[in-house]
Amino acid sequence: MRRTLAIGFALVAAATAATAGGNARTKVTVWAAPGPTSAIYGGLAYGGYAPTTGALISERRDIDVGAGGEARIAGVAATIDPASVQLRDLTDPTATITEQRFLAGAATPTQLLQRHAGSTVTVVTPKGELTGVLRSADEQTLVVELGSGDQRRTQVLRRDGYVQDVRLPPGPGLDRPSLQWRLATKQPGKHDVELTYRADGMVWTADYLGVLDEAGTSIAFSAWATVKNTTGASYDGAELTLVSAAPQPAPAGGKSPPAVPARYTIATPVHLGSGQSVQVELIPAKARAKARPVVTYEAMPDPSLGFQAYPNTDCNQWNGVGMGNGRAEVAVEVDVPTKDALPDGKVRLFRKKGERLEVVSEEALRSSAGLARMRVAANSEIVGERKAIACAYDERAHTVTEKIEVKVENKSRQPAEVVIREFVWRWPVWKLDSEDTKSARAGAQTLEYRATVPPGGRKTVTYAVTYTW
Repeated sequence: MRRTLAIGFALVAAATAATAGGNARTKVTVWAAPGPTSAIYGGLAYGGYAPTTGALISERRDIDVGAGGEARIAGVAATIDPASVQLRDLTDPTATITEQRFLAGAATPTQLLQRHAGSTVTVVTPKGELTGVLRSADEQTLVVELGSGDQRRTQVLRRDGYVQDVRLPPGPGLDRPSLQWRLATKQPGKHDVELTYRADGMVWTADYLGVLDEAGTSIAFSAWATVKNTTGASYDGAELTLVSAAPQPAPAGGKSPPAVPARYTIATPVHLGSGQSVQVELIPAKARAKARPVVTYEAMPDPSLGFQAYPNTDCNQWNGVGMGNGRAEVAVEVDVPTKDALPDGKVRLFRKKGERLEVVSEEALRSSAGLARMRVAANSEIVGERKAIACAYDERAHTVTEKIEVKVENKSRQPAEVVIREFVWRWPVWKLDSEDTKSARAGAQTLEYRATVPPGGRKTVTYAVTYTW
């Protein structure tokens, strides 16, 4: 089957748009490691999908196209998805591909020799050197064709001590994973091409660091992405784009698909060595940012992890009620230059004590658009309760509509800035029907409501949500 080299597909277009305008010969787009709730987002039985993983690699290469249209590129990822390969010939845009094949890298000396069958090699033996065409090789023997014309003969050479060395011809290493094409082109010789493909084995994760000053009023905050490359290939001077794997919730009041995941373009070229991990700055570090104290309150643990493959339609289960008085924590917040929540990751929080640093906490970062939040300590003065005012399951319409009321009480003698964290846990596809306090998204299935609660006072938050599957 013939196909044009200019054929594209949506994934390639998305990555190209993400890195448009750069002059780098190598562009790499890496998706973040999927979180536990997005392993099969929405459940395959309900039309869900597995999140995109791995990396999309786009490289500019110079290749030699033979008179018969044979072309080859070595050093591609061993984990390449051959069906995703797209080759665009910049020298001859009218060229077409008549055949494509992927050659896995040679993992042993025997496999390397077998790749050179048909090539002229030099075999070193105790009796001297033999130069001929390698016809076959296995673990015990080499078969070499010597001479030409009437003097042509085939010799079988033992590898168990008789063969001392084998010198292979120069050229692209057949020990590396390669792509090979047969092209229909009227311009043999050197061609400038753009190769794009998806590969597994490359992923990134986020880590955060916060250092409070001794008074606890300012904080140094930094965010790092660790990119791990196990594709089997190296990419030097890559223009790197990191894509968040976590899907964003649909806008309130609508049924549109999740928003496009957040993208982070790294400002300087990066070397992604095979088998290596590299850390890059995710957002600009903040040296002495204002640290705002806040209390977070969760009426119940997040149950959403258990309902990604099927929806919870039981209005009696938990009855939307939290456990006891819920959980409250003292935290500090810092503004960050993002329009989305930062990617999931661990934050390590320290506090200066004279010349020393003391560990405060080490757990998952909590973030919403424009801010990052870090736990400091437990809080016993903010308590509350949660209950479902109404819940209706419609089997025919495939919906559950639930109205929730959360009450918090401040038992301290000081006013408290409280962030009420609520989980729309029944199913990943949902929309808000109403809310009496404006919410902020802090994750695909997490809402946050802010309230200033006076000493001895109370605050009530009410919202209604519909789940659809």
